[in-house]
Amino acid sequence: MTGIARSETEAFIPMRTKRRSTRARVIRRVVLFQIKLMADGLRDVVMSPLSIAAGVLGVLFHRRDAEVYFDRLMQFGRDTDHWINLFDHRSAGAGCGSPSLDSIADDIENAVRRDYDRGGISAKSAEALSEIARNLRHRSARS
Repeated sequence: MTGIARSETEAFIPMRTKRRSTRARVIRRVVLFQIKLMADGLRDVVMSPLSIAAGVLGVLFHRRDAEVYFDRLMQFGRDTDHWINLFDHRSAGAGCGSPSLDSIADDIENAVRRDYDRGGISAKSAEALSEIARNLRHRSARS
């Protein structure tokens, strides 16, 4: 990202997220990248046979504009490229009205953080996991 895009992006990130450690930020980015790779791969698997079908249907049924279905498929591909945003080519400020995997991940993360801060299920789950980890450490120390 450029310096300008980073500052625009940071304007949309809550203060708590800005203070997150570098390690946590890297883990989040790697996990989100893996999800984006899966979405991109699934889209490619689906679009491959659809492109053949679009070409065949266009040739058979639209003699004047044989590319009509294929062009629609290409537009769908461009739209999903923006939605997946695999290589973070869209900053948070660009097209903030349109949903993307990034905005969905941010919404989920913010909801979990709010729940955790209120002592909801997220906080109870975190405490339960901490207790399990303490028990496992205690057991392994005895062995």
